[in-house]
Amino acid sequence: MKIFIAALLVVSAAAMARALDLDAIFCGGAKAAGAASLFAAAPETPQPSASDPKPGNCDFPVEIKPDEAHYFIEAKKPIVIDIRTPEEYAAGHLEAVSMTLDYYAPDFKDRLAKLDKKAKYLIYCRSGHRSGITLGIMKNMGFTDIHHIEGGINAWIAAGWPVVK
Repeated sequence: MKIFIAALLVVSAAAMARALDLDAIFCGGAKAAGAASLFAAAPETPQPSASDPKPGNCDFPVEIKPDEAHYFIEAKKPIVIDIRTPEEYAAGHLEAVSMTLDYYAPDFKDRLAKLDKKAKYLIYCRSGHRSGITLGIMKNMGFTDIHHIEGGINAWIAAGWPVVK
């Protein structure tokens, strides 16, 4: 009986963690609605609808997939920031890049702090690691509409979107 109760608590905790997804709570996304599919044989693929939120429609940092990033660039015209090194940028970058800020530069945070905190931003790096950290930095600085590409430019290329060299 103790094992059954412990297993039930673990499953309940996992379901709650999935149901309390922060992006879904703050952006009104459909992720929380998928919590009931926790026991499904295969992961549920949410079907987009006209009422689903799109990047640029919320004030919480959002990690977005390459297809959503493409939509965001086309529809919302954000300031696109490549935070990779100059060498990485030269090897290939998104055509829509508005500016580059080397994450490893000593003045990186100072340069971020000078940007318009009310503008829409899409940031990316190679794998999503540096841009994910940068989301937190920008949120702490008071930026309100910031997003980054999940998986970085690697995921962008894998999804079939073009880069410029």
